[in-house]
Amino acid sequence: MSKISFGKYQGAGNDFILIDDRTLFFDSSLVKSLCDRKFGIGADGLILLQNDSAADFRMRIFNSDGSEAESCGNGLRCLVRFIQDLGENKEQYSIATADRIVQAKTNGEKITIRMGPATDFKKLIIDGREVYSLNTGVPHAVMLVPDTRQVDIYRDGPFFRNHPEFQPTGANVNFASIDSDGLVYVRTFERGVEGETMACGTGASAVGAIISLLGRSSPIHIRFPGGDVSVSIEGGEIFLTGDATLVFEGIF
Repeated sequence: MSKISFGKYQGAGNDFILIDDRTLFFDSSLVKSLCDRKFGIGADGLILLQNDSAADFRMRIFNSDGSEAESCGNGLRCLVRFIQDLGENKEQYSIATADRIVQAKTNGEKITIRMGPATDFKKLIIDGREVYSLNTGVPHAVMLVPDTRQVDIYRDGPFFRNHPEFQPTGANVNFASIDSDGLVYVRTFERGVEGETMACGTGASAVGAIISLLGRSSPIHIRFPGGDVSVSIEGGEIFLTGDATLVFEGIF
């Protein structure tokens, strides 16, 4: 196998391997081994930068277990930073994902992704708990809890992620609490990683959309274990803002 260059990026602690695949034709069977934190580079997922006929670029994203995901909010920000580091520096980009084209705008260290509207909204009662179900590029379940620190995420996360209500694809599971200062604390159990991640951009978008429906005005400031993002709802569309940074570059 020939040598392949990559960049390791993170957004609010959600980390990804970025590869320029516009001429490479990367072998996706390598994803799981490369994302392994003991024997590979280590990451929550791997993102390919590809060409697209209808947008400036296309993002193809894989979870750390090798499965392909539809989208990723933090990953989109990391992809924009990667594109800039490759020398294609603009203030705005259009990026195709699996089922939509999103717009990205840079403002210094911050990057805003126009995620589009949430879809497939449902309010459910599962195991006696109120659960909001919606799609923000990826299917999500959102539960409001008194204190996210008290959530047993490795018990409750898999239970809801695999619940029949969310089959056949399953859902990412978000637990959110609103502090007295208005800050929203979120923890997310992600499918494909099958564990808690330091942050989740589509999860932040889902939580922001639900809290907005409950009467909170934008922007909604969200804190994950790995860092902060903000979500604004404008005309029914979700805008996700946060940073994205290069951790290191290498060759495998």
